[in-house]
Amino acid sequence: MPTATAQKSKSKRKSSAENERKLIETSLKRFTLTEETESEVRERGLDALRFSIGETQWNPAIKSQREIEGRPVLTVNRIPTFLRQYTGEERQHRPAMLVDPVGSGSDPEIAQIFQGALRHIEVASFADTTYDCAYDFMLRIGWSYWRINHEYLSDKPGSRDSFAQEPRIAPIDNPFSVFMSPIRAADGTDPLWCHCIEDMHMDQYKEKYPRSTIATLSSLNGVGNNAPGWVTKDGIRIAEYWWLELERKNLCLLSDGSSKYEGDLTEDDHVEDEREVLARTVKCAQHNAMEVLERYEWTGKYIPIIELNGTKLNVNGKIYKAGIVHDAIDPQRMYNYNITAAAEMVALAPKDPLYVPEGSLGNHEEEYRQANRKNYPFLYFKAYDGEGRPLPPPTRAGHEPPIQALSALAQQADYDLKSVLGIYEPGLGEQGPQIESGVAVLSRQQASDTGTVNYSDNLNRAIRWQGKILLDDFPHLITSARVQRIINPDDSVKHAVLFNSVHSDPTEAQELLSPPALDKIYDIGTGNYDVTLSAGPSYRTARQEAAKAMMSLVTAKPELFMIIGDLMVKSMDWPGSEALANRLKKALPPGLADQDDTDPQNQLATLQAQLQQLGQQHNQMVAELARATDTIRTKRLELESRERVANIQAQAGMIEALIKSNAEAGKAAMQAELDTISHRMQLLHESMTVEDEAGDAPQTPELPGSVEPKVQPITPAAPTAPVKPI
Repeated sequence: MPTATAQKSKSKRKSSAENERKLIETSLKRFTLTEETESEVRERGLDALRFSIGETQWNPAIKSQREIEGRPVLTVNRIPTFLRQYTGEERQHRPAMLVDPVGSGSDPEIAQIFQGALRHIEVASFADTTYDCAYDFMLRIGWSYWRINHEYLSDKPGSRDSFAQEPRIAPIDNPFSVFMSPIRAADGTDPLWCHCIEDMHMDQYKEKYPRSTIATLSSLNGVGNNAPGWVTKDGIRIAEYWWLELERKNLCLLSDGSSKYEGDLTEDDHVEDEREVLARTVKCAQHNAMEVLERYEWTGKYIPIIELNGTKLNVNGKIYKAGIVHDAIDPQRMYNYNITAAAEMVALAPKDPLYVPEGSLGNHEEEYRQANRKNYPFLYFKAYDGEGRPLPPPTRAGHEPPIQALSALAQQADYDLKSVLGIYEPGLGEQGPQIESGVAVLSRQQASDTGTVNYSDNLNRAIRWQGKILLDDFPHLITSARVQRIINPDDSVKHAVLFNSVHSDPTEAQELLSPPALDKIYDIGTGNYDVTLSAGPSYRTARQEAAKAMMSLVTAKPELFMIIGDLMVKSMDWPGSEALANRLKKALPPGLADQDDTDPQNQLATLQAQLQQLGQQHNQMVAELARATDTIRTKRLELESRERVANIQAQAGMIEALIKSNAEAGKAAMQAELDTISHRMQLLHESMTVEDEAGDAPQTPELPGSVEPKVQPITPAAPTAPVKPI
C-alpha cells in the first residue's frame, strides 16, 4: 500500500501533467487563430519575396509556353536597385535611442547612464546588422521581426561576471517563423502572445531533446493528430510560446510614500490608500504537440520580440501588410515583357515572310525554312514551271518591326515602376530631360525622400519600442553591483559603477570605486525613464558635415580658427586628427577649453592658465595704482604750493603794513624779511624739482628761521620836527 508521501508526489505529477496539457492546448488554439488571421498575408509575402529575387517575374503559364517554343524569356530585375536605394538611406540615418527622466525620483545623470548602456548593448549585439536585415525583409514582404535575449558576460571560473547577464539584440532570420498575436495595444505594440516556430529534423530533435517523450517513441503514429503538421515522418515542430499573464492585485500606498502589493505587506507597514491594478508577468514555454520541453519566466513585463511593419491596414476585419515590392509586381512584369518583345523582334523574331510562287522551291523548301536562323551563301529556286514559263524569284514583304512602339512601352513601364515605388530620376542619380539647377535637383530628391519616409519612420518606432523593453528589463539584471561600459554618442567610452537598490546594497558598489575614473555610483533601481528617438544622419556623417561647415567658416573668417580649430580637426577622418585636435585644444584661450577635470595634465594646464591670467591682472592693477599715485602726488603738490604762496603773501602784507606805519624804523626789517622770503622760495623750487625726479611724495622743506616773520617791535621816538619829503 503506497504511503501518504508517495500519494502526494503522484498527485503533484498528475497536476503538473494536467497543467502542461492545458498549456499546450491553449498554445495550439492561439497559434491556429494567428495562422488563420495571417494566412493571406503570408501567401502574398512569400510571393513578393520570390518576386524580389527574380523567381516569379513571369507568369508560369506564359513562361512555360515560351520556353517550349524556344522563344526568349528575359528578366531585367530592377527591384534590387530600388531596394538598395531604401536600405542605403536607412544606413546613412541610423536612429539613436535617447533616455529622458520622467517624474520625481528620476535623475538626468542616470538617464545619461541608461542611454550609454543602451548604446553599449547595441554595439555588443551588432544591432546595426539586425536593423539592416529586418528593414530589408520589411521592404520585400511587408513585415519582419527581431528579438531580445539574455547573455552571460563571462564563462571563466572565478570571474565576478560569471553569472551576470545583459540583454542582447538578436536577429530572426525567417520572419515567416513568427506568429504574433492579433490582440495588441492600439499602436500595434505589446502583443498578448507570440509563437516562434522551428521545424527540426527528427535526428536533430533527438540530439537536442534526448529525454523527451517523442524522442523515445519508436513509432509516431497517432502523435500530433490534434495538430496537423506538428509531427511528420521526418521532422517535428517546436514552438517557443510567449504569453502575458494579467492578474488583478491590490496596490497599497504606505505612509512613507512607497507602495506594495497587498500580499507583500508586513506588520510594520501602514497603509494609507489602495487601488486595483493589473500585474503583468511574461512567461515562455518551449513545447511540441504533446509535451512541454522547457519553461521559464521573463524578467521584464513585455514580450521581448519586436515587430517591424511596412504598410499595415485592417481591411474589413482582415490584416493587410505590404512592402514596396507588392505594388511593383505588375510594372516590373510589363517591363520584362516589353524588353523581351523588343529583343525578340530585333534579333530573334522571324524575318519578313517570303512571297514564293507555288512549286518554285522544288526540293529546297527546308533551306528556306532555316534561312531565318542560318546564313546560306546560296538559295536555289525553280526558275521555270513545268511548261517552261519563267517563275519570279522569292521576295520579302519589306515590313519593319515596330521597335519604336516597343521602346515607348518599355519607357512607360519604367516610369510606372518608379511611380509606384516613389523614386524618380534625381533620387537614382539620373539627369532629367531638361537642364535643371542644383536647387531644383535637390528639391526633387527631397520629394522622393518624403514619399518613402514612412518606412524609415516605422523602423524608428520599432526601435523606440525596443528601447522601452530594454529600459524595463535591464535594471532587473543588475542583481549585484557591477562596472558597466557606457558608450557616448561620439563613440567615446567610459565606465560607471551601477547597482540596483532593490537587489543589492550600496556598500557593495563602494568597493568597486577607484578614483579618478570611477568616483561615483549610480542607483538604477529608482525613478522612471522613457525613450525618445533621434533620427537623422549617423554621428560619423554628421561629423563630416560639421567639418565641412566649419571649414567654410574658417575660410571666410580665418581668425575663427583660433577658437574652433580643435573642433574642426577633431571632426576630420584622417590619421592623427585626434592628436592634432588635442594639441590645438591646449592652445585655446582660457575659458574656451572644455577639458576633463579628472585628468591631472588638464588640471595642471588649467592652473597654469589661471596663474597666467592672475599675473596679467596683477600687472594691470600695478599700472593703474602707479597712475593713481602720480595723480595724487600732482594734486598734493598743487595744494601745498598754494598754501605756501598764501602764507608768503600774508607775511608780505604784514611787512607792508609795518613799513607804512613806521617806514624809517621798519626799513631794515623789511629788507631782512624780503631776503628771507626770497631764500625760502628758492628752497621750495629746489625741493619740488628733487621730488619730481625721485618720484616720492613731496615733503615740506625745512627752511631756516621761523615761518612767522620776525619783526622787532619799534619803540616810538620822541617827537621831532616834521621831515620834509625829498
